[in-house]
Amino acid sequence: ETKPEGFVGELRSYQADALAWINFLDEAGLGGCLALDMGLGKTPTTLANLANSPRPEPGLVIAPPAVVGNWRAESKKFVPNAKVIVHHGPTRAKGSKLEKAVSDSDIVITTYGTAVRDIDQLKNIQWSKVVLDEAQAIKNPAAETSQQLRKLNAHSRIALTGTPIENGLGDLWSILDWANPELLGPRNQFVAQLTPEKKIESGNESALKALNGIMVYRRTKTEPLIAAELPDRIDELDHCAMTEEQIGLYKAVVDNLIEETEKNKAGSPQRKGAVLAAITALKQICNHPSQMLKDHDFASSKPVDPRRSGKCVRLLEQLDEALSEGDQALVFTQFRQMGHLLSTMLRHELGREVMFLHGGTPQGQRQKMVDQFQSGDNKAPILILSLKAGGVGLNLTAATHVFHYDRWWNPAVENQATDRAYRI
Repeated sequence: ETKPEGFVGELRSYQADALAWINFLDEAGLGGCLALDMGLGKTPTTLANLANSPRPEPGLVIAPPAVVGNWRAESKKFVPNAKVIVHHGPTRAKGSKLEKAVSDSDIVITTYGTAVRDIDQLKNIQWSKVVLDEAQAIKNPAAETSQQLRKLNAHSRIALTGTPIENGLGDLWSILDWANPELLGPRNQFVAQLTPEKKIESGNESALKALNGIMVYRRTKTEPLIAAELPDRIDELDHCAMTEEQIGLYKAVVDNLIEETEKNKAGSPQRKGAVLAAITALKQICNHPSQMLKDHDFASSKPVDPRRSGKCVRLLEQLDEALSEGDQALVFTQFRQMGHLLSTMLRHELGREVMFLHGGTPQGQRQKMVDQFQSGDNKAPILILSLKAGGVGLNLTAATHVFHYDRWWNPAVENQATDRAYRI
């Protein structure tokens, strides 16, 4: 069904098939792994199921902090009639207040960290379904997060990931064993049964084929039937949660702006200057506190801590997923300083070569970067570009993902930059 009840919009046929598969698991009381490629719509498909559950209990979504805002925004867009609460932050409900808030809601969204901290309360609540977004977080079954989240009491469990097998079949076992406790048998036995005597790579593929449509629903953009249904270009807006440091800095800039605007007349150059300076500062804070505070040497090879920025954390997650699929990516920023911070940070965190092309890059070096990226050998799969220097005159069609790390005021400039990868 492409137009499920309570869902605003229309599901693509493969999403409708995925929804039917989740409904089948619900009826059977089983758990599974929804493994749609990045950009194929795991969130709306899951929301269509959560908003239409025949069970009276609410559903629980556990996600990385950077995407909690995204789940909230997508739920407003696709299932506006569902009562959704976010259980996160220092002012979150506890005890009887939490029980009351949960009983009045259809969908509860929380983070991995909060779920583990509040597990003693959350495990006493009966859930219709528990959803783990970015389920790579539980690929180590011995880790505390994996152990604690097994205590949750739910009719069914669903894990969402674009990369069900990142390091081998052991990852898939960890996810499915969480979704169906004690159903799969020991890890070694599961891996041995699904691995042919040939090489492990073919074992991974055959394992997914064997399980596809049973406990795993796997679809990739390269499948002809999926590719035929996709638009020429998928545009997605991610809402990233700010860290406490970012919130504090953001509030200080806003408070300062209010003071400045009260001091100066409307329309005066001083007032206009204060507004423009504040907008730039707010953008920089959202990028990474170091960009605004200038507490880091931009030319240094020492990386900044990505955990200080919700946007940095989210970019890392998405790039990690893209790289594990063998894809290449462009990352645009309007700030040269942010490009330097990103290049050193990504190089350190992902362990891959990351190039940065900006206005000061000499022409010969610029061409070398383009040639290396376009060669497709995947030695330097990420290219960061300043929006002005990289937005025109380049063919970078080896990229299958384009990230706009910060937004430019003119959408036409952004589209022109995106078209470096997407060409007729």
